[in-house]
Amino acid sequence: MTASVSRLTRRVRGDLVRGCIRSALDLVRRWARPGIRIVKPWVSAVTPLGWTVLAGSIAALVIGHHEGWTEVLVLGVASAVVAVGALAWTFGRMSYAAQIDLDSTRVVAGHEALGRVLVRNRATRTVLPARVELAVGRGCRTFELPSLARGAEHEILFSVPTTRRCVVGIGPVRSIKADPIGLFRRERRWAERIDLCVNPRTIPIAASMTGFLRDIEGVTSHNLTSSDVAFHALREYVSGDDLRTIHWRTTARTGRLMVRQFEETRRSHLLVVLSLRPGDYLDPDQFEVAVSTAGSLVLQARREERQVDVVASNTRLSVRSGPALLDQLSAVDLDPRAGTLRATVTRALADIPSASMVVLVTGAGADVAELHAAAVVAPLDLLTVAVRAVGPDGPRGRRRVGALTVLDVPELDDLPRAIRTIR
Repeated sequence: MTASVSRLTRRVRGDLVRGCIRSALDLVRRWARPGIRIVKPWVSAVTPLGWTVLAGSIAALVIGHHEGWTEVLVLGVASAVVAVGALAWTFGRMSYAAQIDLDSTRVVAGHEALGRVLVRNRATRTVLPARVELAVGRGCRTFELPSLARGAEHEILFSVPTTRRCVVGIGPVRSIKADPIGLFRRERRWAERIDLCVNPRTIPIAASMTGFLRDIEGVTSHNLTSSDVAFHALREYVSGDDLRTIHWRTTARTGRLMVRQFEETRRSHLLVVLSLRPGDYLDPDQFEVAVSTAGSLVLQARREERQVDVVASNTRLSVRSGPALLDQLSAVDLDPRAGTLRATVTRALADIPSASMVVLVTGAGADVAELHAAAVVAPLDLLTVAVRAVGPDGPRGRRRVGALTVLDVPELDDLPRAIRTIR
């Protein structure tokens, strides 16, 4: 009986202790949150140099006072005064509204993009001068913002030079308050990032080169059908044939019902397959020429109002408009996970079986054997061409490998002449 009472007493005592601890922790959290909310921005404003100065000041004050070293004590006091002055320098509210405007959200590689940042003072009083930072890609532009009266605006003009195809992030805009020494730094974000698409350079190709049609209706295939425009032959009527295909003159002459049979025609449908496998390119410039080649072929096909699709390794790009396609090509990059050309072509034709012509776009790293292996998976009635970006020092010319036509293009400017050779 005594043992049971003792165990019950210990259990109750333990529950009381745990309850007291939980209550104390809840009380600490409740009171600590507002303090943390107030202190956190100032703690985050201390730079690594600021933490070093603060730690050195405290250490100098403690050691100087404990050891009686006047020089060290004076050093600690001076460091503390500097830290307090730097902290006071960053006081003051930053209340701005910022807006990023670009002359255009897309630009061709090699051209310059122009933009502006419009900053407005939203405070009810005049704000002191500050610094504004604008992130541009991986870099950062810094501008000095003058003192602004209530509701006043300040315009900052900037330019973004472009050399290569890419997507450049412009923004965010941050206002900075920092002391001259660099002990404290406060920043606020006022405008979010917008993307600038640096499109690949493209070149016009002479009209009627990307369809390779022999007539305005399409290219005939070996598939027979009872309804088309390319007449093939006459045959006897069988149950289920469309009565509209009966050839009455031949029926009257032979005494048997005869119907017309047609060869199925295929409308011009260009499929561009762009390789993203790093091993297919010997240097980055070859890949840039390949991307520009794909863009040039698609834009010309769209100008001729032909059906076109683009596959970049495992990704099918949207061709709803030329600018939209170029924006997607701006973000295309080499992918170590990309499959072989043969696998890519196999998947592309499975997704787009209506293609009448396939253009494989790759670099000098893809040898002729690989190109031939990729071409043999296409149906026999499908026109297949491979365009290799081989670089300025590479060969220029055209060759046939079975049913495949291989074009070696050193530079983008050589593309129209190369395409002209296969007409």
